[in-house]
Amino acid sequence: MGPALGSIKSKGFQDNEDDILEPDISTTDWIKSIENTFTYVWCDASLGTPNNTDDIKNTVIQIANVVNKNRQLVHTFNELNACEDFITRVHNVCLIISGSLGEVFVPKIHNLDQIHSIYIFCCNKPKHELWARHYGKICGVFTNIKEICQSIQSYIISKSPVYYDRINFNIINNETGSSCLIYSKLIQMILFNMESHDHGKQDMIKYCRNEYTSKYQIQLIDEFEKNYSKNTPIWWYTRNGFFQGIINRALRTNDLYVLCSMYRFIKDMNLTLLQLYDKRKPSNEPLILYFGQVLSDYDFETIRQNRGGLVSVDQFISTNPDMNVAVLFIKQQNFSKSNTNRIRVLFRIHIDQKVQPIVPYANIGAISDFVHIQEYLISMSSVFRIDKVELTDTSSIWLVQLTLIDKNDIQYNNIIQDIENKQSDDMNLSELGYTVKDRLSEFKSANNLFKQALQTQKEEYRTIILHYNMAVIYDAINEHENSVEEYRCVLTMARNFIQTCANGDDLCLVPVFSNMALTFQQANKFNEAITFAFRALRIITHSQIKSTLNKELESSCYFILGSIHDREGKTSEAQTFYKKALSIRQEYLPLGHSDITVLQRLITLL
Repeated sequence: MGPALGSIKSKGFQDNEDDILEPDISTTDWIKSIENTFTYVWCDASLGTPNNTDDIKNTVIQIANVVNKNRQLVHTFNELNACEDFITRVHNVCLIISGSLGEVFVPKIHNLDQIHSIYIFCCNKPKHELWARHYGKICGVFTNIKEICQSIQSYIISKSPVYYDRINFNIINNETGSSCLIYSKLIQMILFNMESHDHGKQDMIKYCRNEYTSKYQIQLIDEFEKNYSKNTPIWWYTRNGFFQGIINRALRTNDLYVLCSMYRFIKDMNLTLLQLYDKRKPSNEPLILYFGQVLSDYDFETIRQNRGGLVSVDQFISTNPDMNVAVLFIKQQNFSKSNTNRIRVLFRIHIDQKVQPIVPYANIGAISDFVHIQEYLISMSSVFRIDKVELTDTSSIWLVQLTLIDKNDIQYNNIIQDIENKQSDDMNLSELGYTVKDRLSEFKSANNLFKQALQTQKEEYRTIILHYNMAVIYDAINEHENSVEEYRCVLTMARNFIQTCANGDDLCLVPVFSNMALTFQQANKFNEAITFAFRALRIITHSQIKSTLNKELESSCYFILGSIHDREGKTSEAQTFYKKALSIRQEYLPLGHSDITVLQRLITLL
């Protein structure tokens, strides 16, 4: 069975109107402004059956009336395959699911980027709380639809950090720390040295228009294009969370393609913070800042077990010197008290203002869209020492005390010294950034493919993506042997940690084999290049799944085969493969799309 009721507009149902939960009048305008941001899905096996028809209609009305007052739109499914297929094609999903289906479905889809939050709707709360507590995106287990509606309303309106404010902490130690810092340093070097004729503005606009197409998002992008230089990047960053979400999500997931596309914004953000930092009033007193997070039990324990060590944060961090602001923010995060897998944590940051910090920080209140006088922003790639972890007087909140390290920190400098020494004086970092971006643009889906394949194995996913991106960077600087070695590390980890890769080739390996083909092409090893390109293509053609993603992958494989034969001087074969790639792209891309025009131009020039 497919969708049970499809997308339901509740105006046709008027049962039990007295039981409908209305949104607060004060929040209605805000809900209207973000109505295109969230996708609401209800999955229950009873949907579409003759049983409890009135109850089902009333439930849909209540959900729709709260989450989307204007269109009152809820997507409903009674079958998991159809539900999963829909979820993978949309963004920012708020999923309501029955306990029995959730127990099977949540482990499979929990780590998808598309999933924002999950609500379990069941008759046996104690039973389903046992498994639900292991998944951080589950906001609670409920037996009453009113409670779900109230929770959704509170959770969404509180601007939960799940989507764009969630912070990843990378523990730095002798075993794993150096690779994280090397990667972070390389990204900084690339992004801060990229340049273009228009300083990267059109790169930003092109990326945003290709990726975000809702009416509300298009309005934001139009305004961004027209007025970017009229406001500071900090103002744009703090305005409604849209650009904050793009930047921090890309930093959190190591999405090099997005970072290289948005490098202008990131450079401007960092430069603004540097300027504000230089203008600050000198002080011998330490600066104490706070921010709150809801962490998974795994992430919290990792921090607690590494007291005295270093931890890095890739994203920008919003903080406040008023502890009460951070505590209030934590308390507003709505989840079941019995969900022991989600832990409220108050972070206290100590900054010595007499020394130069590893990254700039500044009070951004005067130039923020919100004009919060005491709001401080810490730049990307910050590094802290974990001083203390303790339970606060409020027993439900833990306190983690951190110190922002300075540029002369011995432990930190020992780890990154090799990067500084190995940096080539004649390396064109601007060109490197665009080379990396072009390579990754062919397989933007690599991150999501690995995340889906690894599901709950968060650390393995991050390590695989790290090696994958390092391989791309090595290839961009013509260190082809190192590039192939990094790809082989990815393959080894995939064989060890992804069940479907243990004895065969899974779809997630297509970007790996395809990029290995390009690496061998760059090294003029055409036989190896063709072998790996066809291996990637074979995975797709043998796949039983028919989707736009598969078409994108298939088109890219044919494009690579065309590129290899073109490089080898086999014009006729190259033209055949390019035409095949073009034919596939025309099936899923609009006329005039840049990916189509580039191929048409290539074919004409052959």
